[in-house]
Amino acid sequence: MMGRREGLSSFRTGSGKGTLAMELDRSLINELPAWNDSVKKWLEDFPVYLRHDFLSTHNHKLHVQPGIELNLTLEGQGTFVVDKNILRQSPGQLLIFPGKLPHQVYIDPSRSYTRMVVLIDERRLSSLLPNPDFCLFPDSSCHQIKLQPDTYLSIKQLLFVMHREMKEQQAGWQQMIVAGLLNLAVIIRRGLESEPDRTAALRSPRRMYGEEPISRLCAYIDTHLHEDLSLKNMAGLFHLSPDHLIRTFKREKGMTYHKYVLLQRIFESKRLLLQHPEMTLTDIAYQIGFASSSQFSKTFKSAVGQTPSEFRSQSHPPSFDNGF
Repeated sequence: MMGRREGLSSFRTGSGKGTLAMELDRSLINELPAWNDSVKKWLEDFPVYLRHDFLSTHNHKLHVQPGIELNLTLEGQGTFVVDKNILRQSPGQLLIFPGKLPHQVYIDPSRSYTRMVVLIDERRLSSLLPNPDFCLFPDSSCHQIKLQPDTYLSIKQLLFVMHREMKEQQAGWQQMIVAGLLNLAVIIRRGLESEPDRTAALRSPRRMYGEEPISRLCAYIDTHLHEDLSLKNMAGLFHLSPDHLIRTFKREKGMTYHKYVLLQRIFESKRLLLQHPEMTLTDIAYQIGFASSSQFSKTFKSAVGQTPSEFRSQSHPPSFDNGF
């Protein structure tokens, strides 16, 4: 029998942010977790089940279930409680954990929240794999992965294809889902293997990025546009005082730090708009660090003089005005 859970004060925040998207109800977290019988039923006919969820705020307590669960956040923000972890989920983040860990997602009431969920009964699935000894997700702990934009788009498209196969159930649909799951496992494993390198970079940015902090900072910004690039965060990452960073950046780049970051996000959004017509404005907004598509559209129009949709529809868009 599972014992009574510890109080909220024992939980740790896995997002690196001090505030949660919503205030968690202590009574819901401290209660014994419920058994989610729905998951068991969904996995009875086939060991993989996919859901495209549109969630609103709720007061459901923690639950446990069989197998492994994967959550890809598509829109909005949610606060996941998984065992003793409290994890903020934003678009482009993938969360993986065994269903035996008590868990629940609580939604920020100010935003709509959508996600793609994959539920896997790994024991029954093994008989369908080319190599029965192959373990899709060997680590039984909880992992939260911030996906790079291209990786996020690949996983999102893959999950929607698998979801459609499951709903339509045309000839060979089971094989299509298994093949998609193998593809997904490889992408995730590569992402997990890259985490130690990223941790090392955060611990020792000068060794990783050399001794020219501003040029190396710019190189970091160019490949991490989807992250929190606030001046305070970057000053801490590169061991510079905010005031020193402001003065040095303006002297070396001829523009403010804020303007440089905004320029890079606009440049990247142009590339995505033209080279990836399948991406929605919401996808692009999240992948270049904007909180919403409306914020992205407003900023883009202010900088370029057109909305993102107008820019995308033109085969020869106007050049960017560096003097905005």
